[in-house]
Amino acid sequence: MLLTSVLPGINLLAVLVAGVVHMVLGLLWFQPKVFGNAWTKLTGRDMKPATRWMPAGIVGHLLMSFVLAVIVKLANATTALDGALVGILVCLGFVATMLVGELIWEKIPFKLFVVRAGNQLVGFAISGIILGTWR
Repeated sequence: MLLTSVLPGINLLAVLVAGVVHMVLGLLWFQPKVFGNAWTKLTGRDMKPATRWMPAGIVGHLLMSFVLAVIVKLANATTALDGALVGILVCLGFVATMLVGELIWEKIPFKLFVVRAGNQLVGFAISGIILGTWR
């Protein structure tokens, strides 16, 4: 019953835009002059994407935006600040805590954790702003 009252109020165009903006932010974030060179140095990988997985990445971003839209709606976040705070809380509570597992089990460098978590934190905040204000 809870979802049936929330789902009709979800703006699917805002979900699409938030997902695309989050993806574009990632593309900009990992440019060589931003954090891309640090990422390649810390991971030992090149910047060539695994193109066969791109559709999964697109679907993942859209699903993330949709779920965030549901949470924003449930939180009754209707301002940019409210939306950003919901996005930040979701990122800190779920994404960043999952990335901590990489610090512990995969023993990634702390700088790599900061680069990855920072990208997600900014992406979730911006997505929250879009989803909170675009009714």
